[in-house]
Amino acid sequence: MKSFHRLLLVVLLLGVSAAHAQKNIANEELDLASGTRVQVRSVFDPLPPSGYAPMRIVATNGTSRNARWDFDFHSQSQHYQQQNEHDSSFSVDVPSRSTQSALFLVPLAVDYDDGSMGSSGHMLRVGISGTGFDEPPKFDHENRVDGIPALALSEALAEFSITQINKELEAKLRSGRGGYYGGTLNFGSRFEPADLPDSWLGYSGFDFILLSGADWQKLKPAVKRALLEWVRLGGKLHVYLSPGTYSESLGLPDISSAGYHAVSLGKIFTLSWDGKTLPARETVNRYWGETQRVSSLRSDHTISSAWPLLGLLGTRSFASWQVIVFLVVFGMLVGPVNLFVLAPPGKRHKLFITTPLLSIGASVVMVVLILLQDGTGGVGRRFIAINLEPGEAAAYVTQEQVSRTGVLLGAGFEMKQPALVEPVVMPDTPWVKLKKTSSAQSASLTQDGRERRGNFFQSRAEQGQVLRAAVSTRARLELKADAAPDAAPTLTSALGFTVDELFYTDAAGGQWRLEKPLSTGQSATLVKTDATTKNQWLGAAFDPAVNTLQTSLNSATTDRRSFFVAKAGHASDFTLDTLSSIRWEDDRIVVFGPVTQP
Repeated sequence: MKSFHRLLLVVLLLGVSAAHAQKNIANEELDLASGTRVQVRSVFDPLPPSGYAPMRIVATNGTSRNARWDFDFHSQSQHYQQQNEHDSSFSVDVPSRSTQSALFLVPLAVDYDDGSMGSSGHMLRVGISGTGFDEPPKFDHENRVDGIPALALSEALAEFSITQINKELEAKLRSGRGGYYGGTLNFGSRFEPADLPDSWLGYSGFDFILLSGADWQKLKPAVKRALLEWVRLGGKLHVYLSPGTYSESLGLPDISSAGYHAVSLGKIFTLSWDGKTLPARETVNRYWGETQRVSSLRSDHTISSAWPLLGLLGTRSFASWQVIVFLVVFGMLVGPVNLFVLAPPGKRHKLFITTPLLSIGASVVMVVLILLQDGTGGVGRRFIAINLEPGEAAAYVTQEQVSRTGVLLGAGFEMKQPALVEPVVMPDTPWVKLKKTSSAQSASLTQDGRERRGNFFQSRAEQGQVLRAAVSTRARLELKADAAPDAAPTLTSALGFTVDELFYTDAAGGQWRLEKPLSTGQSATLVKTDATTKNQWLGAAFDPAVNTLQTSLNSATTDRRSFFVAKAGHASDFTLDTLSSIRWEDDRIVVFGPVTQP
């Protein structure tokens, strides 16, 4: 079967059967010689193991009537224990005698198994229907390699190198862990730079993006910005420079002596190559053992001590004794009491009335007990890290949340801005459905525009998610410009919310703190403090986050000049709201970024 990158699907209505043509004759007879067709192809080959897959759509309507074509994608991880699914739907309007193109960001199912049985499979199905035709679904199957991070590399880097790199990777997998069982092996997903999307969500499934210096130069400004947004939310961009090429000439950030530049939660690296071939062993070893975002979804949140936010939610007994008591009482009523009291010998015909009534009554009692005990909706806790970048008029939000629900009257929700919403595996308790046990429930999710459905949230359950988004904003903190050189700094807030505590590092490395809460439109003169006090405060501020996010936040806020870190209780413009029936209590919000200087 052809790969997605080459050609996922071409539907040629020229090849439609006579029976199919007759089926549509009541509406309008299609001109089978018109060349009406649809092409669907992936930007990346193979697809990433999580996040979104950008799909390029080209639809040509050769008929004399306007058409709307619908695309239904079904992503499914194929593993012996779990079959996780993620569905999505899109549509394209194509006027008569015209061609339309579109980019779909298709959510992918995550394989939540730990990979102990080697590589897992993935299936993507697409069904296309619309005015004048209804095609049978098309399928693509691929293996997901579990030993290396998710990489995407340009065709220029892959062209003369990928064969030897794949051989080296296969040898590494066979000798290192014995976890490779054959099948198609890919070091990374290949792409053409001209095809890259201008949304950071299109890169969200990757740990590393690899480009040559020449590739970077050719990228459109919107694509460069999308890659930068992806880096700020934790991605790692590797730019390979040929001899005589320097990062400054490419407009890349200043690279430190360590070979990289820290950009918020991510990093930009520059590396050397000869302009033609990447050394196979060195390249494989460079990425072998690096952190994988899929592994984070599988394991980072499974230990309570590693995720303090879970502790803030508290614990609750499953109260299994109540179920046992209820079953015993119901058994007594529907058995002995029913047989010897309600429908004694000689009146057994009453069983046709008493038994259904007892069952209905028991069901009503059970529902009432559940409502009294668990209530409706649920409660939850959130940790929200907001990276403000005034120079980009953007905020980069990373949000972790955990909730416990009672009875839900609806589990669907809408996102007010484009965001990546990913469930995480949690500790094994009677309340948790997505966990590391053979009894774990598979993730079954759906996205249709801004609406999310499926088992993101379930009744009488505990669930956790990680959300990421890039939010447009003019929010900022400004430094008063006319202060004396040795005076305490004065900051003016244009954040749109109140910060309760704040630490600021000035241009010379001096440490300052806020004495009282600072609201939007107000100014405050800071007081002197020291690095030890600040570091202790940072430890407490970052503490609710999972350990790996704490590490990234420490890296993003350490040794930064003209930079602030603050705590807030509310920041509605940057909070990524999900299910409205969850009562989110005591949000822990950390805001950080550069201070603007007029």
